[in-house]
Amino acid sequence: MYLQLQGRAGERQLKNPRYGLTHNLGGFPHQNVCAISIVGRYEN
Repeated sequence: MYLQLQGRAGERQLKNPRYGLTHNLGGFPHQNVCAISIVGRYEN
C-alpha cells in the first residue's frame, strides 16, 4: 500500500490509487489480535 500510494510500485502500480487498506492477524490461540489501517492520499 505504501509504495502504491507513492507511485513507486513498479510494474504492479495502479493508475491512480486514492485509498489503501492493510490488515494483520497474529497472537496465540484465544488471544488473537487484529489490526486494520485504512489510509487515503490527499489531492490538491
